Amino acid sequence: MKLFYSKTSPYSRKVYILAKSLGMGGEIELIYDNPLEDSAALLAANPLAKVPALVMGDKTIFDSPLIADHFLRLAGQGGRDDAYFETLNVQALADGMMAAAVALRMESVRPEAQQSAMWQKRWYAAIDRGLGVLETTIIKDLKGWKLDSIAVACMLDYLCFRLPEIDWKAARPETAIWFEGALARMDMKNTDPRL
Repeated sequence: MKLFYSKTSPYSRKVYILAKSLGMGGEIELIYDNPLEDSAALLAANPLAKVPALVMGDKTIFDSPLIADHFLRLAGQGGRDDAYFETLNVQALADGMMAAAVALRMESVRPEAQQSAMWQKRWYAAIDRGLGVLETTIIKDLKGWKLDSIAVACMLDYLCFRLPEIDWKAARPETAIWFEGALARMDMKNTDPRL
């Protein structure tokens, strides 16, 4: 399997850490690519020019939730029970927060005259609300190292990496404590986008 991957993509990081946690790390060839450069290899794999993209022979899976589900199924851990759907729901929250964070990051590198204060305000608010839900209803139930916890950890670290102005730790102490434990994991250290 070939995984088109960007070190700075929290989505790429999420699926690669999941694969490693499921014992599949050795089966994956990482193809480092910058999706903004529209390389021929990435465009051939994914016409949307997005990472991650998982290539398996003549088939490609384009979206990180689908790639994660594929890995879980290969490991015999996919499912249809309530616990599995709760895992997917937490992943969806983390992915939505990642989408808002990535949008904020991309907006911040545009010329100031082209930036939209309205959209920035909405994206910051979405992240803030998501952090509130994590703190009050989700973080206490995140146990072990699986898709939901990996997605949350990658999202939180992306906030620290790309949007340090969001000082979320002081107002969300339970989430901050949980996050420090997640950062200590070797998979998080080995995939740190700052390295």
